[in-house]
Amino acid sequence: MSRTAWGTRVLWATGLVTAAAIAAGIWVIDSPSQQRLKRLDAARLSHLQTLELAANNYWRENDALPPNILALVAQPGMLLTQKDPSGGPDYVYRPLDATHYELCAQFDTSSARETPRGLAGEWAHPAGNHCFRRSVSTRNNE
Repeated sequence: MSRTAWGTRVLWATGLVTAAAIAAGIWVIDSPSQQRLKRLDAARLSHLQTLELAANNYWRENDALPPNILALVAQPGMLLTQKDPSGGPDYVYRPLDATHYELCAQFDTSSARETPRGLAGEWAHPAGNHCFRRSVSTRNNE
């Protein structure tokens, strides 16, 4: 085999490997719009987690859950939001009984493909409207 034929084959093989790597990268990486939706869902989860902390704080101070989301976000010293970051439906807080409540939001993506880490599994959600059932501790402040 001549040197020119061998060099041509190496060049073609390198080109095919490069094209395959680029195609695999495009297939694996989400589009910019999908990444934006995931960032919005991450912001929603962050807001809900802050609302959860506020509900627990309210319960510790008042021995009762807040009656509605307005009472929850009106707590002094806490910066809370009930507004969706993209202008979607407001978050929902719903007391269920003396120690249980729900926090709900409208999600753009499902977290099913994400690998749960730490508390992330507790906040797994499908795309669409989803409510998280939460509870407060019935133990005295320890």
